[in-house]
Amino acid sequence: MPNVQNSQGGAAKAPPIPSMDVAPPPAATSRDIGRQVRDQVRDIARQAKTAAQDAKKTAQDAQKAGQDAGYTATTVPPFPGNPSDYIPPQAVDISLAFFFTVAFCVVGFPLARAFARRIDRKTEVRTVGGPDLTPHIRQLQDSVDAMAIELERISEGQRFTAKLLAERSGGPAQ
Repeated sequence: MPNVQNSQGGAAKAPPIPSMDVAPPPAATSRDIGRQVRDQVRDIARQAKTAAQDAKKTAQDAQKAGQDAGYTATTVPPFPGNPSDYIPPQAVDISLAFFFTVAFCVVGFPLARAFARRIDRKTEVRTVGGPDLTPHIRQLQDSVDAMAIELERISEGQRFTAKLLAERSGGPAQ
């Protein structure tokens, strides 16, 4: 079999491929696998703990160095829970006010319309009573007009009679 790397023009040779004479490892039991996983988790937890301690120490050293240089270090309080889930309290207040306003409008406008209709119905009842009295009032007005005409005739007749009596007696009427 020809050497492939030599045909490519490279002078470096690849390391030889190891032979497969090594026996495969014995089959691991579930207990062994569980121990291995537990040990790996323990190691990862230890590494995380030491990394956290190192970070805390580094932050304290940086704060101390900042105070020595005349700077005041401010610490930012951590977010409660997941930072992406954090909602400012002002936004909560505004959203609650919005929803209460919408609920008030949904409930309040029909109640206001019903109240206004009730007031309108009361004024309609009063106007309905007026046309019932209109013919009576008109008849009363016509009778007063007729009486005025008759009184005028009576007074005219009295003046005529007084004039006739005054002419018979010979002198002007007093």
